[in-house]
Amino acid sequence: MKVLFLETVEGSGSRGEVKTVANGYARNFLLPRGFAAPATPSILKRAETLVAEEEIRQRSLDERAQGLVGKLEGNPLVFAVRVGEQGRLYGSVTNADVAEKAGEILGEELDRRRVLLPEVIRSVGVYTVPLRLSRSVTGEAQVVVVDVDAPQGVEAAVAELLAPPVVPEDPAEVVASTADADTDSESESGQSAADEDASEE
Repeated sequence: MKVLFLETVEGSGSRGEVKTVANGYARNFLLPRGFAAPATPSILKRAETLVAEEEIRQRSLDERAQGLVGKLEGNPLVFAVRVGEQGRLYGSVTNADVAEKAGEILGEELDRRRVLLPEVIRSVGVYTVPLRLSRSVTGEAQVVVVDVDAPQGVEAAVAELLAPPVVPEDPAEVVASTADADTDSESESGQSAADEDASEE
């Protein structure tokens, strides 16, 4: 059935869009809820107006979403949970958990469907979770999962996970540096000896 979407339905169509959908989906869901109407000639005349209104609405949503991205930057979402052997969680952290925690920072509820978590989190660590905050704006949330009973305390455990990794020195560079220092030292010693001989003469 060809319908005109009167409201945006995630995964199906945007307001003002004309689209062919399954008859059962249209009759049992879209039409009864007022999300769409059969694409008759009279209804189609409204399409252009609805598209223009939807564009204005989306621009407003995008601007608001950009503000939400800024709020999440530098604010990791910390989950202190019970952990078993080898850092495995008793349970998991889901997209609903991330949405709830992000909502606390944003000051408003975030739909769990906006959290694009590939799979539930089952281990201690730091994770970057993508978010779709509007049709055109995406962001990221930094999720930190730590043991609630960490010996050093939760805050210290979080700090350790977020600390930049220490890059070990290349042994070859260390040897080369030491050799250069020895060469310089020998050169200076030889020069001093030469100066002393010249002075005695």
